[in-house]
Amino acid sequence: MTKEYKGVVYAESQKEAEVLLMAFCDRIDFAREWISDATWQNTLDIACKKDTGIDTAEKAVLGDQQERQNATQKAARQAKIAGDEEEILGQIEGVDSFDEHAVRIFQQVCAQYVGGGGLNMTYGTKLGQSRYDDLCGHWRRVGKIAAAAEGKVFRGFDYLPVENKEQKGKGSTGDTLERRTKQGNFFVTVVNIRFNVHINIS
Repeated sequence: MTKEYKGVVYAESQKEAEVLLMAFCDRIDFAREWISDATWQNTLDIACKKDTGIDTAEKAVLGDQQERQNATQKAARQAKIAGDEEEILGQIEGVDSFDEHAVRIFQQVCAQYVGGGGLNMTYGTKLGQSRYDDLCGHWRRVGKIAAAAEGKVFRGFDYLPVENKEQKGKGSTGDTLERRTKQGNFFVTVVNIRFNVHINIS
């Protein structure tokens, strides 16, 4: 339980501070993984101090988010992936043997990395079960091309079979009114950040 001192609400322990700040990260759609371990530890310390507390710690997280979103940081992240991104797109974009959805998902992940966005995202197009099953193979093929790229900054291309989220009690999406039913998942690590792409199934 949090405590209050002279109007400042603070966490009683580092564990409590972490739970509260992770929940805050979820609310603002900012992944903890974007924050260095040293900075995160400092933020937890702030949350536990009587004279700073949770509110100041949340402002520190917002500052980290803003830094991730500024133009300089975006340019630096773009520079990290530019070579491999161009090489991979050159082999899959506009190629008849590649599913267009695999190309678009790869592009969406690249944009999410450069933008410093959340690690979980939803692909905008709903697919049929058979199309998804076929797409999984194309995603693996993109992974093989990435593994041969010079910088090797894209790795860990993987997927999960379609799951009925609602039947398994996972239908809700955070604090939103959106409901999930059948959904597949694609995964990829960009530099050192792991992304999960949710794909809705019709």
